Amino acid sequence: MNPWDRHRLTPARIAEMVLAFCGLMAAFYVNYLAGRLADTQGELARPSPDLLLSTLPVVDLRVLFVWGFAVFLVWAFAAGWLYERHRGAHILWLYALLILVRSGFMILTPMHLPKGALLVDGQSFLMSIGQYINFKHDLFFSAHTAMPYLGYLVHRKRWVAWSFLGLSVLMAVTVLLTRLHYSIDVLAAYFITYALYRFERRWLRRPYRRLRHAAFVRLRGPGPGLVD
Repeated sequence: MNPWDRHRLTPARIAEMVLAFCGLMAAFYVNYLAGRLADTQGELARPSPDLLLSTLPVVDLRVLFVWGFAVFLVWAFAAGWLYERHRGAHILWLYALLILVRSGFMILTPMHLPKGALLVDGQSFLMSIGQYINFKHDLFFSAHTAMPYLGYLVHRKRWVAWSFLGLSVLMAVTVLLTRLHYSIDVLAAYFITYALYRFERRWLRRPYRRLRHAAFVRLRGPGPGLVD
C-alpha cells in the first residue's frame, strides 16, 4: 500500500499531519512570545503617519475583525479536511512558516497603533481565545490579511481559493477602516506571503519530501517514493 496515497487517510498521512499540527502550535507559541514583546516595544513608539488612512473614514467593523477571522479559521480547517486532506500536512507547515516569519517581523519592526484605532479588548471571543494570538501592537504585517491570502495560494479547487481571497480582501478593508493596521501592514502582507509561498515551493518542498521519504524508509523499510 502506498503510504502517501492521495485517496486514503493512511497511517503515514495521519502521523505527518499530527507532526505538522504540533509544528503549527509551536509557531503560535512563538507568535505569542513575539506579540508580547511587540506590545512592550509598541507602547514606547509613536503612531506613524499614513497617507491612505488619513483619507479613509473610521468605521466600526470590530465585529468583522473578530468574527470574520473566526470564520476564516473554521473555514480553513474545514476546507483543508474536505478538499486538501492529502496535502493537509503541507498546508499546516506553510501556515507555521508564515506565522514564524511574521513573528520575526513583529520583533524587528515595533510599531504603535494608528491614531483613532478602535480597540477590541472588550470582545468576548478575543478575551477568551484571541488574546493568545492577537495583540495590540502586533502590526507588521497583517495576519488578518496574510493568512486568508495564503489559503488562496495553496488551495487547488478554484471556488475554494477565491473564497479565501474574498476573505482576505474583506479583512484588509476591515483592519484599515478600524485603524487596527497601517496601509503598509496590509500591502506588505500580500507581497511577503506570496514571496514566502514561492520560496517554499522553490527551495523547501522537495527537500521536505525527501526527508519525509527517508523517515518512512527508516521506520518501515523501503516503500513508494516521493508522492504528493
